[in-house]
Amino acid sequence: MNRKKVLVIGGGTAGMTCALDLAERGVEVVLVEREKEIGGRAADYCCKATDECNRCAACLVLQQRDKVLQEPLIRVLTSAEVKNVARNGKGYKVSVAQGEDKSEYDVQAIVVATGFDPYDLGKRSEFSYGVEKNVISGLELERAIKEKGSLTAAFGSGIQKIGFIQCVGSRDLSIGNGYCSRVCCMYAAKLAKIIRSELPDADICIFYMDFQSFGKGFSTFKKELGELDKIRFIRGIPSKIYGFPYDRLTVRYTDSLEGRQKEEKFDLIVLSLAITPSRGSRELAAQLGLQLDDYGFFAPRSDEETVVTNQPGVFLAGVCEGPKDIPQTIGHARAAAGEVFNYISG
Repeated sequence: MNRKKVLVIGGGTAGMTCALDLAERGVEVVLVEREKEIGGRAADYCCKATDECNRCAACLVLQQRDKVLQEPLIRVLTSAEVKNVARNGKGYKVSVAQGEDKSEYDVQAIVVATGFDPYDLGKRSEFSYGVEKNVISGLELERAIKEKGSLTAAFGSGIQKIGFIQCVGSRDLSIGNGYCSRVCCMYAAKLAKIIRSELPDADICIFYMDFQSFGKGFSTFKKELGELDKIRFIRGIPSKIYGFPYDRLTVRYTDSLEGRQKEEKFDLIVLSLAITPSRGSRELAAQLGLQLDDYGFFAPRSDEETVVTNQPGVFLAGVCEGPKDIPQTIGHARAAAGEVFNYISG
């Protein structure tokens, strides 16, 4: 039996979800991932359960990875890159490079699931990232807690005052990122909650511009954080962080609700970085003849058809189309798989 074959570019949450859905329908999938392993950035996320599950969905990503590697209809190519794409009838002929090795595949459709890159902190000096060791990104905090098991194990018992700074690289017209990254508020809130569970006496605060509540039940969750978990919310993004000449981090900010400038000392600062288009997006878009939106994400054909592109047989899945959390990414990827199956079956 000649099976239909689909190329999926990107082995993160969206790519794995789409590949599994297609394989379940009897479609052969070539999954191309540029990193050494599949799983994407979410594979480094820590579980955010305290005394109950907080529905962060991090565990689903690892479960997906195991299923993909065991699925006989999915061929996984890691440390790989799409080098050339050409129309071949209703489908495409694709050249994929793995180091010095090159392979060609005839596929009936292509799914772009290239994920995202976190905002480049090298463009911002005011937060002293890379200068002060206890100024870290949210992704680094996730990875540290996952690998070490707790905040104390990762950073030491002296960490008693922790600050989260939201919208670093998001909603900033001065750098051309006028969009909200949508997931940062909820992820920071859940990280703050697991830190509170570990350190009941710690002083934890979140510096924010506006709290965005996209997820179901987020407003109630935020209220519990303030009232039950005693997380402080400070409306104001710090303008400066420095260590010298002190042994702690000094954070300078203007509290917009009080209308005055303040300084506070912290042991650890966590930066919530913007979701930005993955590197190579423009080159891949040019290769496939796809359009990008004003911020560099892959543009769907319309606001209603968010997985369909301007090119026949090429589809979008996940965060490459715009910021999403893990459940939204999985839902979007499943919608993409459905559209792909309808297309190749037509």
